[in-house]
Amino acid sequence: MLPMNKRARGFTLIELMVAITVLAVLLGLAVPSFREIINSNRVTAQTNDFVSTLNYARSEALKRSNPVTVCASTNGGTCAGVTNWSTGWIVFADINANGALDGAEVVLQQSPAVPVGLTLNSTTRAFVRYSSSGMSSGAETFALLKTGCTGNRAREIAISTTGRIASAVKACP
Repeated sequence: MLPMNKRARGFTLIELMVAITVLAVLLGLAVPSFREIINSNRVTAQTNDFVSTLNYARSEALKRSNPVTVCASTNGGTCAGVTNWSTGWIVFADINANGALDGAEVVLQQSPAVPVGLTLNSTTRAFVRYSSSGMSSGAETFALLKTGCTGNRAREIAISTTGRIASAVKACP
């Protein structure tokens, strides 16, 4: 039998309301930060994917001792000839080194469009060609931006004439 002076343990209604209020305030502070982390990780993942493709193209050019080109593509089978790379890109053995997929040239890799909400643009080129020595056809810079870009959600991917690829965080334009 329970002694009369011991009450049942638990929360009162006031204590429960205070705990729920504190939890709501903490969630209100944490959710926007978590959303920012997710957006930043999406941009970083897409940057890594594009840099990986460029490194693959460079290594294939060295391995094959023939030029290899990366170009923007809308269908995975032809070069689009545009500086907006958001629709995807292809890597192909560019035997005649003209920057266009033609004849018996083989597509080595296809990449799909960037996720919705991101854009990938080149400053001037519709393709990047690596020579058999791993050198690039010229210096180029790409900008990867999140739609409605604020803060440091942008990335810059730079290719030097030596073929070296570097990426850096940049402020939104």
